[in-house]
Amino acid sequence: MSDFRRYVCWEAATAANTIDTEAIAPSPAVFKATHAPLRIRRAGLDGRQLILEDEQFDERAVLQDFLHHESNTGALLVPVVGESGSGKSHLVRWVREHLVEFDDQSASREVIYLEKHKTSLKAVIQALIARADSDELTQLKSEIDRFTSDVDAPVLARRLVHSLNEILVTETGNGVSGPARQLFGPHGLGALLDDPHVSEYMLRPDKFLPQLANYLLRDRRKGDSDRPPKFTLDDLPLDITDVTKASALAKKWVQVLSSRTELQEVAIDLLNRHLESAINRSFNLGAGRLLEAMTLVRREYQKQGKEIVLLIEDFALIQGVQKELLDALVEAARREGSARLAPIRTLMAVTTGYFRALPETVLTRVRATLGYVYDLDVPFSAEDTGDDQIAAFVGRYLNAARLGTDRLEQATDGTVPNACEDCPLQVECHQAFGTSADGFGLYPFNKPALRRAVHSTASKRDPWAFVPRTVLGSVIRPVLIEHVTALRRGEFPDATFREEFETAAIDNTLTSDVAAYVGKTDPSTAERRKLVLEFWGDAAEQSVEIDPTILDAFALTPLKTRELPSTKALPEIPKTPTRITPSITVSGEEALPASVQRSLQNIEEWSQRRLDLHQSYALSIRTIVATAVSQRYRWNVPLMQPQRGVKDKGWPNNAKTVSIEGTAVSGLAGADNAPIKFNRTPTNSRFFQSLIRAQAGVAQVRGEDIRKLATVAERHAGALATRVQQSLHVTDEDLILGLRASLLGAALAGRSWPGMRIEDLLAAAVDDGTEWRSTDVMARPDPWAKALNDHRNARRQLVDRIRTGLGISQGASGAVKMIDAARAVPLLEEAAADWSWTAPTSKLADWIKPAVASFRAWPALIEGQINALQALLDDIRLRQPRGVPGRHTLASVRTALDRAREQRLSLPTQRARDFDKLLERATAADWSKVSALEDDLDRATSAEESGKSGWVAAIRAAAQERGSSLHVIREFLCEFDEWLDEAMKGAEMRASSSAAQSAAARVQEVIEEWRSLAIEGRN
Repeated sequence: MSDFRRYVCWEAATAANTIDTEAIAPSPAVFKATHAPLRIRRAGLDGRQLILEDEQFDERAVLQDFLHHESNTGALLVPVVGESGSGKSHLVRWVREHLVEFDDQSASREVIYLEKHKTSLKAVIQALIARADSDELTQLKSEIDRFTSDVDAPVLARRLVHSLNEILVTETGNGVSGPARQLFGPHGLGALLDDPHVSEYMLRPDKFLPQLANYLLRDRRKGDSDRPPKFTLDDLPLDITDVTKASALAKKWVQVLSSRTELQEVAIDLLNRHLESAINRSFNLGAGRLLEAMTLVRREYQKQGKEIVLLIEDFALIQGVQKELLDALVEAARREGSARLAPIRTLMAVTTGYFRALPETVLTRVRATLGYVYDLDVPFSAEDTGDDQIAAFVGRYLNAARLGTDRLEQATDGTVPNACEDCPLQVECHQAFGTSADGFGLYPFNKPALRRAVHSTASKRDPWAFVPRTVLGSVIRPVLIEHVTALRRGEFPDATFREEFETAAIDNTLTSDVAAYVGKTDPSTAERRKLVLEFWGDAAEQSVEIDPTILDAFALTPLKTRELPSTKALPEIPKTPTRITPSITVSGEEALPASVQRSLQNIEEWSQRRLDLHQSYALSIRTIVATAVSQRYRWNVPLMQPQRGVKDKGWPNNAKTVSIEGTAVSGLAGADNAPIKFNRTPTNSRFFQSLIRAQAGVAQVRGEDIRKLATVAERHAGALATRVQQSLHVTDEDLILGLRASLLGAALAGRSWPGMRIEDLLAAAVDDGTEWRSTDVMARPDPWAKALNDHRNARRQLVDRIRTGLGISQGASGAVKMIDAARAVPLLEEAAADWSWTAPTSKLADWIKPAVASFRAWPALIEGQINALQALLDDIRLRQPRGVPGRHTLASVRTALDRAREQRLSLPTQRARDFDKLLERATAADWSKVSALEDDLDRATSAEESGKSGWVAAIRAAAQERGSSLHVIREFLCEFDEWLDEAMKGAEMRASSSAAQSAAARVQEVIEEWRSLAIEGRN
């Protein structure tokens, strides 16, 4: 079997060139080699509705009916309907390829074939009138040729806008009532199209008219999407970026249409109704010109005794002449008992929706002459899964991909060669992967893998649908072309395969037990093996066994088999969308409660079918997990105040806390950042099922899942703490701002300043200030005192929250008594690194805001305090020079007082007593405070130009608590200075006596001596 490993029996380039999703593309040889019988039913017409019949038909029956069904009017229209990609064009082409084989009257029939890729107006008209000859037809061909050679797409698009405008302004709206009448006439929708700004909008490349102009002038190219058949809401000028450039009337219509949906529908209908007339006008074709030309063609063939067979691969892609063409196709050949026109048989492929919108005259003619259509929308079902039909269809394309176009075209006997006949691995490959009924090998698929891939790529609205184009484009081509490299590398099926082929709702998935066992036993290739078991193994409920040849081809080795737990203990997943809740019996136990059954079933579907987990079950799981974390957390890492009711403090039982992939609320705001996340895995499915069982108190709770819950609780304890901190706004960022606010508030009270030891700063930061008493309030300006008062009123709340965030309580009071210094110090250091206040209010927690209300003026407060201190120092230095010790000044003052008393020049008795007390206080004062203040102010002044360092020095100078000494010294010096002035005046008054003159002279000597010292100090 080693020869099969990573074996590829086709070339990706050959497959790409051979397999095409369009019926028009393959050569006749490839077309015949890949054709598989289509599923066709008739559908009767009931008004515009299609009523499907039970009987199925094949292509030959359709062809025979088309060729031999007699119409009493000589005009037969046979619609082939179905959704896009259902094989309509394929059937029309098959009819063309087999006409001669089944038509015994081919000599008397003229076949006109309108190919899907030749649908420009020129190509359509030329094909319709190619073999008929008359002067009128020759002139029509000449006009079309000349027009299409002289006009390019942008010019034609502008002509279409103008033509629509010209038609619409003449519309009277007769019979129309209500607001819709506004759209008709010269001031209606036509006026909107006449505005240059609006017309430029409608001529943007992504809008309908430029695309239509391209389609009218050139044939369809390979890779083009189906052409837009009409205007849609996206083409209305409702989102013009600058409507101010438009005219007043255009502005009005833009505003009206933007707000009135009912008028939007009328406007779209108007544009589409007159589109064909606008195209004819733009091509200079008069109304009825094509109808007249087709009438001439039918007359010519009537003269030749021929019947016209018209085959249209896609009627919806014929732009500009649909109405007139339909009129020509249903025009009766016989009039007044004689044949005037050639009979015409039309086989027309058209999408179901487009067919229902055809004019009533056409539907009436179909009902009258045929009575039914052929419908290709025939899905499979749970009873008829279509495995053999799917294999027959895919097998032909797989064989063609192996052979390639050249080998298929070289076959001359009409048979299709089988590429598998020459393969040395044919026997084991066909035994393992299977074959189609034609004997074509299905490798690298098998029938279950094909069925599941088809279901996976089908519309979710119709999961049993079989759409050939989708199967070719989304199943066969990707695997043969894009996945071939992974197959050669031994990596197929890979993650890309899983992304492209999601398990359909109608298919079983692997059970969680099987998936978990594979993940545990084969972790390196578990995901690939699970894909193989699910697709190629058809999701066996218990077995992990699969054909060894399949495993070998995909570079996998067989697993050691074991008896898996019975999946009867888990909900059974039905193959159809119908919900069935079976009675689930656990060995030795009674049936599980219905609610538990439903939850287990939904969890299983969530894991393996990738359905949403029901909100109520997800809530139960989230509650169990979130509660386990909160109950296990010990509130010590980091150390913080234990909180009751954590559900309301940032740890709710919702997707913001526990996010589960694949739930209806997984997109909830904040779910992406949930701390606990569970991916959609079999292991988590089994874990959830154990939690649900444990909650319900039923059996089969796995011990490893209980241990896992404990591990989850331990692992996410820190996340709970973080969420609680965020809820309380005590995160690191919050606490740094709170600590900074506390330090600045303490600085207002003279309790903290830059440069203090971290221990002192921490003590100040967690001090609520209730015991603060200031000793130098006379040195603080009024704004400073007011700011301090405002801060102190809110400081307790600030500090309480800081303590809550950084400590725990002790005793019955609940008050925080212990601070987590290990956490607090780094935060405090960061807070103390900046002594300014620039934090915007929007970033502040509510508990910080009241305490910093006055901090907006922080720079002004510092400046005002520095100015006040400078004024205080100036008052002192005016009377106490630097360098003169305070004790000298005090001694001089005492000497002066003594001499003054000797000469009876002393103060009045009470004032003298007060001065003596002041002298005692001055004697007790700390005169070194003066020099310390001067040094601090000098540092602040000299550092003014150096940015941050100057600011820090200013704060240090302003904030420090300097006690009462400075105020006592200034008061003492000022009082003494005032006394000296009074003493001098008294001495002068007594100058008449020699004794007085002598005393005055002595006092004057003391005064001059003291003042000279002050002057020398200042100099």
